[in-house]
Amino acid sequence: MIWCANRVRIPIERTAALNKWKMVGEVLIPGVLNPGDINKTDGCQQAAELADKI
Repeated sequence: MIWCANRVRIPIERTAALNKWKMVGEVLIPGVLNPGDINKTDGCQQAAELADKI
């Protein structure tokens, strides 16, 4: 799954650098391929916890 995560992470990091955005965290959830798959993970909880820290 690292390969798939890097296909998302690297373009986001490059876009952030070009736009001079400060990355404050990330939530990457493996295995989310179809609509509704995110509901079978703790991804939404992780995102909410990250938002609370900001």
